[in-house]
Amino acid sequence: MSSECFDGDDALTRYDRWRRSRWEEVAGPDGKASLIAYRTITEPGQEVPEVPGRWTSTGPSGSLTLTATRDQGVSVDGQTVDGTVELMTGAVGLSFPGGRRGTIEELAGAHALAVWDPAAPTLVGLRGIDAWPWDPAWTVEAEYRPADAGRILELTRTTSPVIRDTIPAAGDLVFDLRGERHTLRAFDMGSDVLLITFTDDTSGTDTPSMGRWLILSRPQHTTGTVRIDFNRALLPHHMFSAAFPCPLPLQENHLPLRVEAGERAPVFEEEAAVSTTTGPAV
Repeated sequence: MSSECFDGDDALTRYDRWRRSRWEEVAGPDGKASLIAYRTITEPGQEVPEVPGRWTSTGPSGSLTLTATRDQGVSVDGQTVDGTVELMTGAVGLSFPGGRRGTIEELAGAHALAVWDPAAPTLVGLRGIDAWPWDPAWTVEAEYRPADAGRILELTRTTSPVIRDTIPAAGDLVFDLRGERHTLRAFDMGSDVLLITFTDDTSGTDTPSMGRWLILSRPQHTTGTVRIDFNRALLPHHMFSAAFPCPLPLQENHLPLRVEAGERAPVFEEEAAVSTTTGPAV
């Protein structure tokens, strides 16, 4: 068990600091709420309605190219595009007219273009993130049980049409909460980061029906303990921008109790006047 205490003023200070960084992650200049499109590139010369240019992919292990003319105002890593350029997944800086930017990602075996806009209505109108008050009773230590080699988890993503995907299984987290033993399965997100998507008895009423997330650090050793702090339960990115292809929670990751901790809902401009809990940096 970590020597870091679960309660006390220091823990509350750390939580408040985390809430501020969380707000910046969602509502900052490059925040999650600025995503306006997430398009898979599956056809030669494909057009993306939100930005100029034509896109061609030869598959996830192949190349992705962008074709544009100088007058379309597209640049890659600061260089204006006039012709055809090859793009690398995760390592390209795309700029478009109007301050929009792009990133290249991979989704379910295909190249995907994410388009971000500092003037996105979801970003401009976001006023806060409603959350339950911090409570140290919602922090537990869990036993980490690594998955067998090659084990994968099948999931469904919030796309239209629906995409079914697989992600390497990291392992299971076993813990006691409210007098009962529970198990949650974690995805392997790389860089020693674990993602848990879960639902509980608040899902669909006080919190989104598509559940919430926990993002945790993988133990340094094969086995060990992981701290789960439900006060840091996150709303999926999809709640801030419908363009995100977020994974829906695994059926087995349902907790049969009300987890009245963590984030509850985004607060947008039209709702701000009736919100009673959080301000913009909380």
